Amino acid sequence: MEHRCGTRHKVDIAVYARAHAGVVSAVGWLHDVSVTGGFLQTTLPAQPLAHISLRLIDAEGQLGPRLEGQVIRRTPTGLGIEWCEYATELIRALGRNSDRSDSTTTSAASGS
Repeated sequence: MEHRCGTRHKVDIAVYARAHAGVVSAVGWLHDVSVTGGFLQTTLPAQPLAHISLRLIDAEGQLGPRLEGQVIRRTPTGLGIEWCEYATELIRALGRNSDRSDSTTTSAASGS
């Protein structure tokens, strides 16, 4: 049974992830996000119900906004995460970026 809710956005965002009160960390890739959660491709050894902290990594390699969540499932390739607070600002930013790339693609396709 599918329990996920909200519009999911395909993304490819580098993140620095910490679990187990910051004792264990790894770099991973955030994929498939929504206001309520996302999937983190990582080797981080966090188990379901563990608290996890993510810092987005920008194009220059600088740490950006922090997302806090709880691991709700573990797969061989990563972790399903539910955010502690809705990630509305992240989703708005993704929407703005997607709108810009859509208009650029549309302009390029129309020859403008």
